[in-house]
Amino acid sequence: MSQYLCAIIVVMGADAMVICVHAADNHNLEEPAVFSAQGIWGDQAKTAHAYLQEDVTSDGLYRHYHFVTDAGSYDIVGDQLMAVRLYENRVYEQLKDDSGFAQFFRSFGSSAIAPLKFGGQLITSPIETVKNSANGIGNFFDSMSASSENKNPDRESFMGGVLGTDTARREIATQFDVDPYTDFPPLASRLHDLAAASGIGGLSLRGVMVAIPGGAALPTVTAATTRTMVFTASSVGTAQALKESLRTKTAGQIVRDSRAILTAVVRRASVVNEFLDNNNYTPADMLVMAAAFEKIHTQDAGLLLAQCAAVKDRTHAFLCRLQAEMYAGLKNSLPFDRFVTRGSFVIMQLRDHRYLWAMPADIYMWTADNEADVAILTHALAEGRAPEPAQKNGKTTPVKPNLLVITGDYSALASKQLSKLKWEPARMTLVSASSHAQQSSSNQPQTDTTSK
Repeated sequence: MSQYLCAIIVVMGADAMVICVHAADNHNLEEPAVFSAQGIWGDQAKTAHAYLQEDVTSDGLYRHYHFVTDAGSYDIVGDQLMAVRLYENRVYEQLKDDSGFAQFFRSFGSSAIAPLKFGGQLITSPIETVKNSANGIGNFFDSMSASSENKNPDRESFMGGVLGTDTARREIATQFDVDPYTDFPPLASRLHDLAAASGIGGLSLRGVMVAIPGGAALPTVTAATTRTMVFTASSVGTAQALKESLRTKTAGQIVRDSRAILTAVVRRASVVNEFLDNNNYTPADMLVMAAAFEKIHTQDAGLLLAQCAAVKDRTHAFLCRLQAEMYAGLKNSLPFDRFVTRGSFVIMQLRDHRYLWAMPADIYMWTADNEADVAILTHALAEGRAPEPAQKNGKTTPVKPNLLVITGDYSALASKQLSKLKWEPARMTLVSASSHAQQSSSNQPQTDTTSK
């Protein structure tokens, strides 16, 4: 029996319309696969104090992990966020087990009265402090003036700035290439404790900083595609500059700077405010996304930011960040025109009449949901597609396929069905800005992703 999928599509500037498209027969669909954690992550799937549950389910787009650590168990969606959590856990285990830290905390109780600090600097000679640290003091006062921009007291506080604990947390986190405002509970708690000890008690960290391969705090875009697509995608910004901003700027300063950048690009203050007030994003997310949107700088970019501003959980916020980075990288190689909305989808319209849909999916399988989304979107795009010349040099011009770019792999069936619907599947890879090529590759899922 033939089946049809119907949906109400609202195209900007036009009345709503109901469309029905023919759905694939069940034998042309596939069920989401179950994967092996060991097959995906290799030795990273287990440490002395943590492990990934071996069976990894998926929904046809993202893998769903169960991460068990000494500090608790966590359900994590997506390879990219899982990569971050694995790295953060390695940093946490390093900070937790270091004998120098343990020894310090054993004696911390006897040194509760510490020399007063101003902005994280010891005040032993006020005149000399100002002379040698003019930039630091200037930044301190600037951070105080920007403090009202930070609406989330969990990120930083006034007293944390005065005592130097917030500065210490940022310093420690950036040394290890992790987000100072991470929402991974074990690492967040450990950074808080160490920052309190460093900022108030004078703990020196220089002797215990250890390089951990595979940093994942600031993922950026690199070129890695399939088929005939050749993207010369580059970083959304200078990695060192982003890291330096995280180290030296308060949450309030980052929010203020991100507001200025996003307002200049999007020109919709209400959308910018909604995004910056969404506590599912960390200041590091805002910093990276502001850099990404500044690079995209395409008409109607506010449509994508509005979609990101409306997310209700951390997982979708992180995926929005990755999607913005993808578009920023693709801007170098593709003729961007403007973002458009078709139903619930926000995608890029190219100047050569094609459409680009970029999303950070792990594994694209031809499930019923994915088939329905593509079928409905394809029909909606065809309705609003600009006409193309039928003839060129006496020859019929073939319809150019739309582009679907993901960060993972396609199943054989998905690639075949997408091609039938005039979508060209391609992929790109997000790696850590702080890692060398051989290091960052160890932080990504391995190519052996055979399902069970």
